[in-house]
Amino acid sequence: MVWWILWAAFQVGIVIIYRTLSGALPQPPTEPVDSSAWLAGFAPLTISVIIRWFVLPRARTAQSALPVFIIGIAMAESATFFGLYIFPAHRQELFMWSALGIFQFIPYFVSRYFKPKDEHLGA
Repeated sequence: MVWWILWAAFQVGIVIIYRTLSGALPQPPTEPVDSSAWLAGFAPLTISVIIRWFVLPRARTAQSALPVFIIGIAMAESATFFGLYIFPAHRQELFMWSALGIFQFIPYFVSRYFKPKDEHLGA
């Protein structure tokens, strides 16, 4: 249950943060920005994908997987902050990719850490 609450809090949290902070910040320029430097906002998202699909499946226990889970979600969330503060012309794109990055961490896999113990082994 804790995993689901954390995941939902991060997912809803970035929407609230984005809506709150994007209203307080100046509007981005309307002309297209030719610089490809904004693609650096995808670096933490790429790390998040690596954590989710390569590191997290190798965790053997819930105690070792939970910190990795939170770090991966936080990396995906940071793309929103890159969009809000560093690359405001592309804040919508980075926000959407951030939301998808957090969505990939949906904790359907957690049940493998909490399998019931066999009754006959304890007797």
